[in-house]
Amino acid sequence: MKYGLIYDSANCHITGDYLRKSVPEDQAVHFDLSKLKSNAEIRQLLETAAARGEVPDILLHEIGAHGLPQGLDKISIPTASLDVDTFAWTPLRVRWSMLFDYVFTWHPSYVRLFEEAGHSRVFAIPHAVDRRYFAGADVNQDRFYDLGFVGNFGLPQYLARDRVNLNLAKRFRMNDSRRKYGKKETVEVYERCKAVVNVSRSEFPQEANMRCFEAMAAGALLITGTPTELTEWGLHEGEHFAGWRSEEEIPDLVDRFLRDNEKRTAIARAGQERTLKDFTYQRCLETMTDAIRRDGGDLFAPARKWPSDETHLVYLSYYHRFRLPGPAVAEYRQLRRAKAYRKGLPMVLKALHHGIRSSLM
Repeated sequence: MKYGLIYDSANCHITGDYLRKSVPEDQAVHFDLSKLKSNAEIRQLLETAAARGEVPDILLHEIGAHGLPQGLDKISIPTASLDVDTFAWTPLRVRWSMLFDYVFTWHPSYVRLFEEAGHSRVFAIPHAVDRRYFAGADVNQDRFYDLGFVGNFGLPQYLARDRVNLNLAKRFRMNDSRRKYGKKETVEVYERCKAVVNVSRSEFPQEANMRCFEAMAAGALLITGTPTELTEWGLHEGEHFAGWRSEEEIPDLVDRFLRDNEKRTAIARAGQERTLKDFTYQRCLETMTDAIRRDGGDLFAPARKWPSDETHLVYLSYYHRFRLPGPAVAEYRQLRRAKAYRKGLPMVLKALHHGIRSSLM
């Protein structure tokens, strides 16, 4: 299967980036919106790709890209929305999903929400790891660090994480958690750690983020906040990972596991085996491919049956949210009914306001 990958390399989620780069190059057709018009016609993009001998079997669009190709509801190729942070602007994301034949969300609890809104093809896929980077990790190898951390810091949603890491660094041997690490460097850090403490973002503390799976894949003991999405993925506390329930208990919990090498490595080994079996980007692609092939090319996007004004309003909401004044104005001009004009006016005015402000900065 050939995947048409629609993304914005200048504004992409790290999970989308990892998933995209796990696609074999001979199966990938790239549509990088940072190098194209943010509201380019999808038919024209496909015609250009076909002239190069590249014809995708499905189009995968990363929600969060600063652009959304026109005409997704009118082509005969199945389309899919890749929705990583569904917990942010959820009503908008549900509305945008109606343009696509398939929805892939990274959070199992949101599947039902899309379905209740009227979408019939919604699937959950996990944050995961690229198995190619973790093939050599051995749970029993010498591990220099007590704890390791790689990730963002200094942002409002990560204040608790920053506070926890600062306190842990005073008591345990850790890597430099405030520097940036590349993909291979991240693997190297976690392979040198006995344990990894995860504190997810404040607005969605139960998130089973990429760090959870990277830590387990590297053979480190994952210690994460509970309740956690990991249980929705069939992983079990005490078997695949350890859980904490309050910040205050974390240091002593870490200390206990560092002292109990046998228990720590047993849980780490079970977590590693399960992660490398079921939670890789390669497995995610298989899940997506299987779902699409089972349907034999049928098309399910609700917007394929909508009146044009309703579709234009959905596009307008996307361009408004990502502050794209030019596409927003162009979309607003397509509205035909007075009611649609009234509904679209606040969005286009806000998009223009953001555009003017940006030009003056």
